[in-house]
Amino acid sequence: MKHITLILLFLFPLLTFGQKDTVIYFGPNGKLAPVTSKVLKKEIRKKNNKKVRIRTWKLDEGNEVLLFTENIKIKNSGVHDIRIKGRQFTERITRVFEVQPDGLFRFTERLNEQMKRKGTTRSKIPLLFQGEVTEYYSNGKVKSVSVYENNEMVSNENWLESGEKYIDDVFHSVDREPRFLRGTDLLHEHVLKAYRDSEIDLTQVEGRIVVGFVVMEDGSIDGLRIEQGLGRELNNLAVSSMNSLPGKWQPARINGKNVRFYQLFPINFIYQQFDFDFLELKGSMLYWHIN
Repeated sequence: MKHITLILLFLFPLLTFGQKDTVIYFGPNGKLAPVTSKVLKKEIRKKNNKKVRIRTWKLDEGNEVLLFTENIKIKNSGVHDIRIKGRQFTERITRVFEVQPDGLFRFTERLNEQMKRKGTTRSKIPLLFQGEVTEYYSNGKVKSVSVYENNEMVSNENWLESGEKYIDDVFHSVDREPRFLRGTDLLHEHVLKAYRDSEIDLTQVEGRIVVGFVVMEDGSIDGLRIEQGLGRELNNLAVSSMNSLPGKWQPARINGKNVRFYQLFPINFIYQQFDFDFLELKGSMLYWHIN
């Protein structure tokens, strides 16, 4: 806690008194961190008193990968217009701030007049969450309500887009990610067998299925769902194969404690010619090759 406090005391004067270029490093679960243990890096460039650019990078296998860029136009002290551009998306939001008696800022974000997120932050640029933050689906229903301490998520409640309750206290960034204890070879064969035993003509399939699930504290999995699909039959095979996977996972950990982790499992169907004969897993990416 002392280390985090010192970073914050050093960081805020830089942002407040107009430093043109600032770099902030984050470790797992949003914790402010030194460069040696960074997971994310935010480069903040103040172009002038009205324009700021934030570029967010992620460390991936030793390389820094640009996730997205935020171009912020400061209309006044309480309103920011922000254009966010990632590799696969672009959106424009309006962020409104209100100063709170305790010195924090209450913020709301709207996308096309629809509420996207609201909560409290220690800083306007960049946001450093403190207290409760609520996120919304595009249909207006609540997606999650999370509690933060010094930008680290402490707990959350979650709902599906339908409004149905989902699993709570699920983390997306951890010190140690889950691992299937019986090895990736067994995982390969198990998922591959489900598709081989089906009567689906895989030579006609191209695209991607992304399965999401929670690896629980005890290594079991729960909350299987399709994040991105290719039709009911293919989707159901992906879910059923993961649901019937024999064995448990090594759970994720934060600060030496087992926690729930939301795992994404993408399956890419790549058509080349006609004979389905090979499957390969790279990280969490499952590739089907048709030669």
